[in-house]
Amino acid sequence: MQPISGTPAAAPSSVPAPTQTVSLKQNSENTASDKAGESIVIRHSERKDNPLPISDSVGFATPSYTEPSLQVRSAAGPNTATAINTEPKMLAEGVYIGEGRAESGEKVFLRMERVTLTNKPLWEKYLQNTQSLTQDTRSALTYAMRHTKKIKGADGEVCFINDQFRELEKSLGLSEKEFNTFINLIGKNGFYWAPENKARIKSLTTTYAGANHLRLDTGGQHYVVYASKTAQFQIPGGNDILAISDPLTLKQYNDLYNNLLICVGVDFPDGDYMHSKGMFRNPTSTIEKTHKGLSMVLRGFSGAVAQKFFPGKNSLSCKPLSSMQYMISSSLQPEDYSVVGRSHEQVLSEAADSLRDGNVFEMPNTSIKLSALDRFYRNHASTTERNE
Repeated sequence: MQPISGTPAAAPSSVPAPTQTVSLKQNSENTASDKAGESIVIRHSERKDNPLPISDSVGFATPSYTEPSLQVRSAAGPNTATAINTEPKMLAEGVYIGEGRAESGEKVFLRMERVTLTNKPLWEKYLQNTQSLTQDTRSALTYAMRHTKKIKGADGEVCFINDQFRELEKSLGLSEKEFNTFINLIGKNGFYWAPENKARIKSLTTTYAGANHLRLDTGGQHYVVYASKTAQFQIPGGNDILAISDPLTLKQYNDLYNNLLICVGVDFPDGDYMHSKGMFRNPTSTIEKTHKGLSMVLRGFSGAVAQKFFPGKNSLSCKPLSSMQYMISSSLQPEDYSVVGRSHEQVLSEAADSLRDGNVFEMPNTSIKLSALDRFYRNHASTTERNE
């Protein structure tokens, strides 16, 4: 008997639903055997003077001080040549998995899981702490950016400094050495206060808006779709995490969620369409500037899952932010989607103006054919090598 419209087929009973418990006490040190691309490390300068030169830091997630570890990571490079399996699979009832590739070349692992009473508080914790980090100019991240300055050192090398370590120490949870590495990272990647960086810094406010709009309803067919750096990643949980009432420090947040890159909520109402709302990137992955161009990968994967496992659905409905609308319109053919009251050319022009001016706003309702999303996902993911 065929499943009813909008209801996925049952999972094989032999496959147990995956679970995961993670403690804040976990050791996040990386070793030389880590796979390249799975975690970004702090590469600390051996110089005793501060600030650190911009060439010394490639990330701030987890410190690794051993020369062999640095050599292995340097030699491995991004995982751009690994083949991608473009066929979505049902891992368990309400859980679907796949693989994809970022525009910048890295392989990512995709997952679509139904919101349940068990995982809802874990996702709520992630949303709350993401909003705390990105809410407004008072947030720790924005405050750090506002007080980061670009200077030239005595040797003429460009450096970044910030004199607010004591003010930010508690909310960031970083040692002074880690703080200097972090400031060096955000400066190198253009997240310091300067007119030319306005749009880039403002992109963090879209993270807050996206987290605020992601619905976590346990009734009906509500799902979270996300991309991660590792196949094993699931939203962390555990009583010690859920019991924390204060916002996590940046370091705690990064220890728990660094592998999570981007997520969006989807649901399957009555009718021939699915609905998508609340897409946002992990703010630390935004700052690290890796795994670029994932919004359409995520939409494509959700469309491919719906095509295969949710019979009767033929389109995805959403109201994307103007920056995301540009990705949709520039990735698909004009006949693949429609925006209420606008032509393809009007949408592209309006979205491009928004990107240039840094003026982000919500677009009217956009309807995208699932067949187009499925095609984009399979064609995009099957590319085995991309330029950085």
